[in-house]
Formats: sequence, C-alpha cells, structure tokens
Amino acid sequence: MQSPEKVLVDRLRNKDPHAFAKVFEDYYQRLHSYAQRFLDTSEDAEEAIQEVFVKFWEKCEDLAPDSSIKSYLYRSVHNTCLNTLKHQKVKDSYRQYVIHYLEHSQEMHTEQLPNDEVSKRIYSAIDDLPARCSEIFKLSRYEGLKYQEIADHLGISIKTVEVQMGKALRTLRENLKDLK
Repeated sequence: MQSPEKVLVDRLRNKDPHAFAKVFEDYYQRLHSYAQRFLDTSEDAEEAIQEVFVKFWEKCEDLAPDSSIKSYLYRSVHNTCLNTLKHQKVKDSYRQYVIHYLEHSQEMHTEQLPNDEVSKRIYSAIDDLPARCSEIFKLSRYEGLKYQEIADHLGISIKTVEVQMGKALRTLRENLKDLK
C-alpha cells in the first residue's frame, strides 16, 4: 500500500486539481509565515507564495514519484524569496541612482538658469505627471513620506507606490533632460 504522500504526488503528476487544492490548503499559511521571515511585507510574502504555487502547478507533472511535497515547496519559497530580495536590491540601487541623477541635473540646471525659471520648469513637469503619479511623487519629495507611509496614507500597496515613483522619476528625467 502506498503512503498518502506518494498517492498525493501521483495525483499531482496527473494534474488532479483537487490534489493541488489540498496541497495549497495544507501548506499556504505555513509557507506564507516562512516567506515573511525573509521579506519585508505580508504582500511580498503573498506574492512569493503565489508565484511558487503557480510554478508548482505548471511543473507538477515532472515531480519524481518519491518527491517530498513539503521539501519541494519550502525550497521553492526559499529560492523565490532570495530572488525577490536580490531584485529589490537592484531596484533600490537604480532608485538611488535616479535620485542622485535628478539632484545632480537640478544642480547643473540651477547654475545655468535663474532660480525662478528652474523652479517653474520643475513644478510644471511634476504637475504634468498623471494625477496619481504626481500625488505620490509630491508626498515623497515634498512631505518626506516613506513609501510605506504613502501606501498607508493612500490605501494602496507599496508596490504601486514603487511603480508610480519609478514612472515619475523616468518621466521627469526625460522631460527635464534639456536642463543639463
């Protein structure tokens, strides 16, 4: 007689959606808690877990008959979290580069144009951003709020704040590049 684990693996290898639902139900909370040990927010952990389960479903046909579902899932979450952290580091480095670039280009511009004209161009470029993008940029730069504070204030995810800030910085860099 086969063990319950082996039966479940066999069902997964045959793409049984009920077997997948059982695995999801049995492991989701534990994997979410495990992912939160690595990642900053519950949303990041949830995103990592969802990614793991999507890949698990896509590849469950390839499971070895003697696979340990628990080991497979925990290792997948571990790797996904490490990749997420690596990606966040890259994004943070890029964000710092863009901030430095904008500050540097503003200094160069300040030397070339009268202060009022520089300010007018910058404020105009910020006002030309899409409404939500402009609002997030102003909360960050004028009010000094951190991304998490902006997300809480506006009732949106921190990912949305990050995306909108990146969009704002790219747009401003492009629209103000002649100030160099």
